[in-house]
Amino acid sequence: MAFTGIIMGLDLAGNTGVGEGRPGTTPRLYDAGLRREGDEWEDTWGRAVGWIADRLYVEREAVSAGDLRIIVEAPIFVGKAGAKNANSELVTKGLWACITGFARARKVMVHRVHVNTVRKEFLGRGDLPGDRAKREARAVCRALGWNPPSLDAADAGALWWYGCNLWARDLAPIVDPRVLKRSAA
Repeated sequence: MAFTGIIMGLDLAGNTGVGEGRPGTTPRLYDAGLRREGDEWEDTWGRAVGWIADRLYVEREAVSAGDLRIIVEAPIFVGKAGAKNANSELVTKGLWACITGFARARKVMVHRVHVNTVRKEFLGRGDLPGDRAKREARAVCRALGWNPPSLDAADAGALWWYGCNLWARDLAPIVDPRVLKRSAA
């Protein structure tokens, strides 16, 4: 039987993209600003815990019934020196740990998936550079009639779609990136 509860796709970063809704509906795509200028790491992480606690409280009936699932990009551990800023790495990994750990503590299913896996299914290619992939994800979201307010929200829309495809395949919109990109142009 297909899952009909709430799926929450999270593209975790200082500006976290969120895609949430029930399979078969149009997802709500938005941004959650978890990092502010001047924040120390603990400020950002505290805001992240507060944000997920509030979201799970709002959806408490779904949480208690097991009708809320989170799908999140697996953290990327960078091996190349200088590939990413150490501060950014620590913030992102901390956000991932805070949000997924809190959700699991509340008995919410958390499923992590590699970003390239989602992109391969949603965009037709998993090897696109990040900025290009985000722009293409936004184009596919728009072609589906969704209106992501940012590139991060578009990535979250792709995650939400992937979760729908995983848990409620019959209710997930059909995505053929070759056709959708042409129709969005």
